[in-house]
Amino acid sequence: MTAVSENRIPQNSDEIEDIPESEETDADILEEARARYQQCADAESDNYTAARDDLLFLSGGLNQWEAASAQIRKAEGRPCLTVNNLPTFLHKVTNEQRQNTPTINVHPVDDHADKDTAEVLQGLLRHIQYASNADVAYDTAVNSAAAIGYGWFRAVTEYETPDSFEQTILIKRIRNALSVHIDPLSSELDASDMQFAFLDCLEARSEFKRQYPDAGANNTNLIGEDMYRGWFTDTTVLVTEYYRIKSTEATLCRLSDGSAVWKDDLPEDQHGLIVEERKSARQLVQWFKMTGADILERTEIKCRWIPIFPVYGDEIDIDGKVVRSGIIRNAKDPFKMYNLWITLATEEVAMRPKTPYVGAVGQFETAKKQWQNANNRTYAYIEYDPVTADGAMAPAPQRQPMADIPSGMLAMAMHAADNKKATTGLFDASLGARGTATSGIQEREQQAQGDISNFHYADNLNKSVCHAGRCIIDMIPHYYDTPRVVRILGEDQTAKAVPVNQPYEKKDKNGAQTVMHDLTIGRYDVTVTAGPGYTTKRQEAAEFMTSALQAAKDPATSNVLTYLAVKNQDIAGADEATKMLKKLLPPNVAEPDEDEQEPMIQTPKGPMPVSQVPQLIEQMGQALQNAEKELDKAKAGDVENRQKELLIQQADTQTKHFDAETKRFDQEAKERESQERIEIDKMNAQTQRIAAIKEALTPENVPEGETAQGPSTDEMSRAIVESLREQQPLPQMMEIQAPSGQTYQVRLH
Repeated sequence: MTAVSENRIPQNSDEIEDIPESEETDADILEEARARYQQCADAESDNYTAARDDLLFLSGGLNQWEAASAQIRKAEGRPCLTVNNLPTFLHKVTNEQRQNTPTINVHPVDDHADKDTAEVLQGLLRHIQYASNADVAYDTAVNSAAAIGYGWFRAVTEYETPDSFEQTILIKRIRNALSVHIDPLSSELDASDMQFAFLDCLEARSEFKRQYPDAGANNTNLIGEDMYRGWFTDTTVLVTEYYRIKSTEATLCRLSDGSAVWKDDLPEDQHGLIVEERKSARQLVQWFKMTGADILERTEIKCRWIPIFPVYGDEIDIDGKVVRSGIIRNAKDPFKMYNLWITLATEEVAMRPKTPYVGAVGQFETAKKQWQNANNRTYAYIEYDPVTADGAMAPAPQRQPMADIPSGMLAMAMHAADNKKATTGLFDASLGARGTATSGIQEREQQAQGDISNFHYADNLNKSVCHAGRCIIDMIPHYYDTPRVVRILGEDQTAKAVPVNQPYEKKDKNGAQTVMHDLTIGRYDVTVTAGPGYTTKRQEAAEFMTSALQAAKDPATSNVLTYLAVKNQDIAGADEATKMLKKLLPPNVAEPDEDEQEPMIQTPKGPMPVSQVPQLIEQMGQALQNAEKELDKAKAGDVENRQKELLIQQADTQTKHFDAETKRFDQEAKERESQERIEIDKMNAQTQRIAAIKEALTPENVPEGETAQGPSTDEMSRAIVESLREQQPLPQMMEIQAPSGQTYQVRLH
């Protein structure tokens, strides 16, 4: 069994009535919990044993030596050196994640959700994370995942104050990763499919008895029983938090309005509204604080999932048995090799004789104490006694060179160091050394290699944070279900209070309007983005604006860039300077803050903020000056304009006269044309009559014997023409006198 320092209850034990009554007894729950706990212990045995060994190895010292070798060397008085730079490798992975904090984003899903309420939920999530120190929970989980292959954090609820009935949601870290045991059948990376889980806390028996004096676990006779093996010792009691999802069969109904309800919750007089139903299961998340013999506290967690979230490292499934590990597991042997070869090289050099000065006998007598301390102290000079050997003067004492370095052993140590990098995926550039890079670009690429090789730790954290956000969004309608004022945070960590579950008047640049953020209705989903924190982004933005300011050429652009550069500075007085610079922004750029509530004034162009009135007055003054100039120009050219008007009037009169004459000429032409047509028609009629008369003249009307001397045709034609000229109608009979003086009667046809 393992111990964990924290022991926080998700909800107050007074909520015991939230769990519906059933036929299940406490004995049944305890029996189920003990069986499931043993199931977890059996499934996790190998992983947890290896994880404990990894943590011991990380702590350094003799834990990074084989136990038998360390024992032998210790018995012989030989050194066991440990160069433990494994935490440096581990921190490179975890600190990279700390620079890319995950951010939960909320999005509306159905018709009852809206964008404004989604922003309030997102701000509430930020505040929950801030109030919970959630970044500590995330960092602890990733550190454990990178070290041993898994880490954990969880969501709990607490009352805001001891005298309040309003609850708040918090995210808490789990420092001891070995204290969590989850459903062995869970296969999802975020463990969203687990049906039960345990969180252990090993308490001293005396402290437990003080808190729960009537608990059955205080009976020491239970220690030796097989049923409670591992739960109790003479000095400790294992207290665990047992989470489970309780499923009960139920019928789900769809009503005529499209909503879905459980049939058990629908009144009988409304069963006629059911249009479809199906068999399903109602799930209830229950929490128990228990020992092997007692249920100490219990409550219901109003969430669809168990709010415990894993962060996994490397995962290998071998015939259904999952092996989990971090960067320590495969780096153990290279670290052991490195420690061994460094120790052997140091030991060999240390065992070589130490004779720094060599001289003839008798040369060290005068300054004997100085020569004895020459290896530990610094002297400006040391006198020696000159002596002769075989009649010749002996040379002065000489310092001896150091013993040779065991290059072979150190070469093996360097090989072991390279193996450290290879097994962890972190090379010189990732650890701060220049490495083999010959340029800045190559160095950044080499650093990126280390980040990519261990990116799965941060990525797995993002997936678990996304599931945590989904759980919290599912919990908020149940724990924030009354009219209240909640504190939300913006992306820049600016806090403000917002009423929820009640209508209120909101004022912005568009005026006042009544809004309501109802957190109890609507469906929302979450996504997670990871990247540099807001402070880092501000610093980058300030640097960019400052460099862009140097290229600005017009005053308006300079004012905008100066305002943005100062706004993103984390220095004293930046806020005050930002407010001053904001007044220099162009009217179409500057917008009042939501909390400023700038007063409005009525202008000829409609309502306008007071801050924009001076610009409007300036624009109107400029327009007035331009109008006055145009008026002066008009007065100066008034005479010329009048002459132009007279000429125009004359031209207009002439044009009208010309148009009238043209119309008169056209009318006369039309009349002449009409008269000519009449004359032509008359002539045509006369011609036709002549032709008719000629055809009408027949010889049968002339007496026999007068033909030769009778009137000619021409004479008759002339007589007819004369008759026509007098406009007399043609008679039926016509009298014609012949040359002989004889008169004839001619019948006209």
